[in-house]
Amino acid sequence: MRVFFSSELDPQHPLALASKKLDLDLIQQSLITFEGVPALPSRSYDIVFFGSPRAYHFAKHLLSKNIEVACFSKGTAHHINQPIHWQGTTPGNPTQTGLDFTSWVGERRVLFPISDRSLRSITKLFPPEQIEELVVYKTLLNPMPIPPCDVYIFTSPSNVDSFFQANALPVNAKLVTWGDSTKSALVHRKLTPDLTQNSEGHTAWEEVLSAWANP
Repeated sequence: MRVFFSSELDPQHPLALASKKLDLDLIQQSLITFEGVPALPSRSYDIVFFGSPRAYHFAKHLLSKNIEVACFSKGTAHHINQPIHWQGTTPGNPTQTGLDFTSWVGERRVLFPISDRSLRSITKLFPPEQIEELVVYKTLLNPMPIPPCDVYIFTSPSNVDSFFQANALPVNAKLVTWGDSTKSALVHRKLTPDLTQNSEGHTAWEEVLSAWANP
């Protein structure tokens, strides 16, 4: 059985380990790239919220000792080389993460370094005068043909968009999405995922993939 994953996995990730144990052909290939955008804030801020590892990579120079750091999830926190003052715990549910974050922020001012393709799931919950959205990088689609697979695991809406620019799904292929935003990208194309999980969930990958390999 061949499995497509639209990013790269740590060799010790449960999905990578399950694929190896089941002797599956796992294709790891991101279909997007990133490009920095020179930008500086136009107003003062008390907190910087990083919604992804890329946001931190392209905007970490905007931090100073008096600025507090917040991030979307444990996965993002893993890439941040700074003390973290707030961290989201519901990566599969951006709306809940946003509500939790607004409660913690109170009336303080927040800087959001974002991509040009950001869905603005968090920022839309704040009054405009309390925040600044600063585009610090572009998400560029990098479509390419992918060999036909039995299972497709999409990790972001942008990867979904890029995939369908160069590929079509085989009949009866299984679909997995990372989070509700990616699920919505497939539903928008009138496709129903067979499984949706958050990026830090504990899916029993060996059990799931074994069942699909041996129906």
